[in-house]
Amino acid sequence: MSTTVENKLPTAFCERMKALLGDDYPAFIASYERPMQRGLRVNPYKADVETVVSALSDLPLRPIPYEKNGFYLDCAEVGTGNHPLHHAGAFYLQEPAAMLPVASAVIEQGDFVLDVCAAPGGKSTQLAAAIGRGGLLVCNEFVPSRAKILLSNIERLGIPNAVVTNTDAAHLRAWYEGCFDCVVVDAPCSGEGMFRKNEDAIREWSEENVAMCAARSYEILSDAAHCLRPGGTLIYSTCTFAPEENEWLIARFLAAEPGYSVEALPQAVRAMTVPGLAVDGCAGDLTRSARCYPHITGGEGQFVCVLRKAGDAPRAPIGGSAFEKMTKDELSAVRTLMQDLFKPDDAPQAVRHRGMLYAVPPQLAVSGTCFSLGVRIGEQKGTRLAPHHQLCSAYGTHMKRRWEFAPDDPRILRYLHGETVDITDDECTGETGDGFGCVTVCGCALGGGKRVGNTLKNHYPKGLRIPNL
Repeated sequence: MSTTVENKLPTAFCERMKALLGDDYPAFIASYERPMQRGLRVNPYKADVETVVSALSDLPLRPIPYEKNGFYLDCAEVGTGNHPLHHAGAFYLQEPAAMLPVASAVIEQGDFVLDVCAAPGGKSTQLAAAIGRGGLLVCNEFVPSRAKILLSNIERLGIPNAVVTNTDAAHLRAWYEGCFDCVVVDAPCSGEGMFRKNEDAIREWSEENVAMCAARSYEILSDAAHCLRPGGTLIYSTCTFAPEENEWLIARFLAAEPGYSVEALPQAVRAMTVPGLAVDGCAGDLTRSARCYPHITGGEGQFVCVLRKAGDAPRAPIGGSAFEKMTKDELSAVRTLMQDLFKPDDAPQAVRHRGMLYAVPPQLAVSGTCFSLGVRIGEQKGTRLAPHHQLCSAYGTHMKRRWEFAPDDPRILRYLHGETVDITDDECTGETGDGFGCVTVCGCALGGGKRVGNTLKNHYPKGLRIPNL
């Protein structure tokens, strides 16, 4: 057993884990001396698994058994985040244990899903892959700065059917009573499972903080549950080991909400985790929940419990409308841009919300005030609209003009630096000729540009550009 590791951890935390793990405690502490296990998840909105694995063939990737799009990444972090396919949103770097909650429930194509505590977006983008383009994803984050990070990941991964909200669970309850097939509460917790990767979590830990987090998470869960339709699935997860925030909290919820039962988890999840703790007098079998420990799974700490709401009823309609009437000038500008970018059958529907123009799928409906909905259409450039980066990311492969580059083409790096690049008809996978369009890599939409002769003017956002080294 490493006393060096124990000296870095709160004494009270170590004592709690000794009591919780018993003979497994030495192996648990020893896991803190090993490097953190990294992972990535392929984004099917942009690419298939074969495309990404082939493009990353120089990296040691191993399939994650419980997530069909997930891989263990057995190497240092250097370089992966700057790969062109990462910038194109073809994959998301995500710690393997963090993929467990969404993988623990049956989520169908076309489902309406609410992610209540969504930033930075790992679980939201995993949910988006599960529901496909025919579903609806509402992802919420209470902290405005974190909501911006969430939106940036939704944008990079090209998810067209997502609404981002920036509010609390009480407002979500008021807006979306019974509207979702699945609700996910990845609760803000004491972060014990993140000690190996986050020293701030170690410094902030205390038994008082555990109690505070448990009280807050219970309120969030109680409000969020009202957004679920009868027969729907409620996923509760944390990245902590504290029973107060996990099994004890679920037992309290089941006592207050007798219409819920604890679901059995998939065998692939069971094989990589240990059963949750039994709670005397609990209305449900909490050994059906799961705990993830770094000395067993290789990932970080995680708890997940899947609950089923009694009954069977369709989703309640989402009431109200956040859409606003467009001005004549806006209608004209949008029509001109869409005609330039898309064939008639490929152009998405356009709406206005809070003075901004968005492209939305037909199933998208919202209540309340949204941080963002659907996909931003354009930015004003003089008297015209130029396509927004989010439009290129989500719909770029449907645009008339597309310019395909290989990942190792030096022009891709120059494009990511924000430079103008040379172009010929050889790069065109759609129409030739001048105008707005999308740069693609391995068939994945990377960002926008405007062709003028043999020059591609760069529209890749300044805030996303790779600095010249």
